[in-house]
Amino acid sequence: MFCRLLILIIIFLNLSPLCSQNKQEVVNFHDDKFLKFDTLFSNFKLIESNIIKDSSFNEEVIKLRLDSLNQLTPLELTYNQTVLKFIKFYIKQRKSQVAKLLALSDYYFPIFEEYLDKYSMPLELKYIPIIESSLRVDARSPAGAVGIWQFMYYTAKEYNLRINSYLDERRDVYKSTEAACQYLNKAFNIFDNWELAVASYNCGRGNVTKALRRSGGELNYWKIRPFLPRETRNYIPALISVIYVMNYASEHGIKADTTYSIDTHTIDTVQLKKPIKISHLAEVLQIEQSLIEELNPVYKNKLVPYRSGEKFHVVLPHYKWGVFLNNEDSIYSLLNKMEEDENLEYPLFSDIEKIKYVVKSGDYLGRIARKYKCKVSDIMTWNDLSSSKIRVGQKIYIYRTIK
Repeated sequence: MFCRLLILIIIFLNLSPLCSQNKQEVVNFHDDKFLKFDTLFSNFKLIESNIIKDSSFNEEVIKLRLDSLNQLTPLELTYNQTVLKFIKFYIKQRKSQVAKLLALSDYYFPIFEEYLDKYSMPLELKYIPIIESSLRVDARSPAGAVGIWQFMYYTAKEYNLRINSYLDERRDVYKSTEAACQYLNKAFNIFDNWELAVASYNCGRGNVTKALRRSGGELNYWKIRPFLPRETRNYIPALISVIYVMNYASEHGIKADTTYSIDTHTIDTVQLKKPIKISHLAEVLQIEQSLIEELNPVYKNKLVPYRSGEKFHVVLPHYKWGVFLNNEDSIYSLLNKMEEDENLEYPLFSDIEKIKYVVKSGDYLGRIARKYKCKVSDIMTWNDLSSSKIRVGQKIYIYRTIK
């Protein structure tokens, strides 16, 4: 009993708060071949002979550590053999990647925590982007999910993230984090269970609801797990394991990768009076193009638009911000000449309008599709419909391009 108590004391003494970071700094890190956009847990293969028999793992200590974390969160950090396998997988097979994620987390976690605190949500949800994107703002999945929180197109539109010919706000860390909090908060209000809410972030609320029905009305993730899509069956175990690994990496010999270059820049923004090409601005300001692109990931075509009555800005490091403001007229003249020499024509600025349509008597999807000049399949995708059957009073959302 005394030994068990001693272990618990050591565990709590080893818990250390994450470092805070000023929001006015932006990360600038070099490309790394190990940190790809894909999730930590997808397509992995557990090598039982190399992992399960590893005597360096004390399962009882791991369980005690996870139990100690479980006391600090409204999430249910369940310990079982599935979770243990994920922990061993990350520590043994993804050791270098965990070291790099520890370094990146020093920058990103304070941002996530700020928004989670704003919505009074568990701070442990900050680990979700590790599962989703390995903390990469430029991540794009084969299915089309984009950004550090991996939003699909229509989910992003549902939460007012702007995506058009110039912009993709799924790449904006602050706006996408707020959208993710709104999604998770809504899901929790529906399911009244954080594990189910998080599972719905991966597979959608509809799939979780189906799993609840198929399970006979169970409201526990582990009981409905067999009825969820395959990837979602691993999602919560992976999240629990990441929470453990990121908190106890040092106890397993993993430290933040000090050779992994992370430069931070004090930044400020300038409002533009005309559209610009980022490569042109980089040349005029004598700054690396890659730096401006990293500071402005929301401009997906490396072009910053301009529209009358709407302000667009570009983020610059502090040592170039003053240069721009003090030489604004001259800079615009140089940019104009570069555009003329290149015969540059900026694409038409288009945006997406969301329309709510209430189904009336006699309506069917074909009629609604003709009304809005779209496809039936589009309407089904936009509204997560598994069949073409609709009912009077049902709300249907339509998306169309506006100029």
